[in-house]
Amino acid sequence: MMRKVSYGKLYNLLQYSKKLFFYGVTIGVVSSCQNPKSFIKNMQGTWSGPTSGEGMSYEQWNPADLADEAFGYAWIMEEGDTVFKEKFVLIKRESGYAYWAYPNMTSSPTIFELKKSSANYLEVVNLQHDFPQVIIYQLDKDQVKITLKGKGEAEEQIEESYTLSRQSH
Repeated sequence: MMRKVSYGKLYNLLQYSKKLFFYGVTIGVVSSCQNPKSFIKNMQGTWSGPTSGEGMSYEQWNPADLADEAFGYAWIMEEGDTVFKEKFVLIKRESGYAYWAYPNMTSSPTIFELKKSSANYLEVVNLQHDFPQVIIYQLDKDQVKITLKGKGEAEEQIEESYTLSRQSH
């Protein structure tokens, strides 16, 4: 014998199910986009690759004491000399995650806000900065493609990319 379910109860059940689905999807999307923990784990270590000039570019990623934060260094070597060095920190703040870059080891950071992240992708943005305004990391196994986007001195759009390989220890 089948029980009759009133339209009101069925409607309420459907509305409740829709809300649960919406909140579940929203929480899943927001948490996967806002927490770079899996990306940090995949980037841990030292990376290197040729620059567009005569040098070699290096990055070293280290997880911080907190599992979802990191710090590291980037440097460029040409003919045995370090011609550029930068430290960076990927940290959690009240407003979300941020990537703080200290180019040429300056004491004041350039702050980029985390826009997207996944296990193999990280995108940070600071549209007020001259160049770069956008930094994108795309991991593919033991290689990472780093893309820098922004405006040049004549306000033209510039995009530079380079690839680094994971160094074995």
